[in-house]
Amino acid sequence: MVEKIGHIKNPLTVIAIFAAIAEISGTTVLPFIESDNQGIYIWFLMLFPVFLVGIFFLTLNFNHKVLYAPSDYKNEDNFLKSFGKATTQEKEDKLREEVEEAEDTSSTEKSERDNVRPEAENIGDQPDTSGPRQTFVTNYDKHASLMANVSLAEKLAILKLSRDMNLDFRTDVRFETPSNRKIIFDGLAIHKDKIHAVEVKLFRNEYISPSRLEKVLLESELMASQMKGIDSKELVLHFVAVIDNTEVDIERVKERLTKYVGRYNVNVKLHVTTLSDLKNEYQYNP
Repeated sequence: MVEKIGHIKNPLTVIAIFAAIAEISGTTVLPFIESDNQGIYIWFLMLFPVFLVGIFFLTLNFNHKVLYAPSDYKNEDNFLKSFGKATTQEKEDKLREEVEEAEDTSSTEKSERDNVRPEAENIGDQPDTSGPRQTFVTNYDKHASLMANVSLAEKLAILKLSRDMNLDFRTDVRFETPSNRKIIFDGLAIHKDKIHAVEVKLFRNEYISPSRLEKVLLESELMASQMKGIDSKELVLHFVAVIDNTEVDIERVKERLTKYVGRYNVNVKLHVTTLSDLKNEYQYNP
């Protein structure tokens, strides 16, 4: 008989067992409570199931997905679909954030180069041929080019992972925690006992800003803890660093990233490549 009882994965089963144990144990200890406190305890025994049922139906109404394990779905692809697709606005916000991060790191490196410029160099002797309008046009072109490269890096990196791992990654997948926090990954796929999430970042220099990694690692850590409470599947984060600079030492970037991601309680697989290699691999010619 005992052998027929399988491993409990479904949150509904956990809730039912918890409610049953709470009521049975509560009724059992009632005779041993002093008569002065029995009235209060009886009210607790009556109101607790009502409270539990109320919380259950609130959860069922607002976030019913957390009540089911991936194994409850006949086809686990349906579980992946239940994660949801990021809206157009959410994708635009994420792209804008990625571009701003890449611009900030480039500005940081430029400031560092300016600080070590030799004092003998007199910039004032150089004629200033650039006006406000020309500067605006130049900055706009750079911003547009960077945005295009960020989008291209994400697309080609996911294509490469899909081919190398033989997985069908769904792009721009949104995972929502029970606290209604939305976590958006560039790609997501389920294979056997693992959930593979992809996050692609474009780097234009060797400067690695911790802020660019902290958010995605914390969110992945949160999602991993949430998934452990639902099913035995393990979250694997594939962090793809795409270098858009032929002068950058890839091994040095990978070494720095490896040291940083090791601080978080999440399984991270690092992939470091260059944008030019991805373009050549897929024969991309703009």
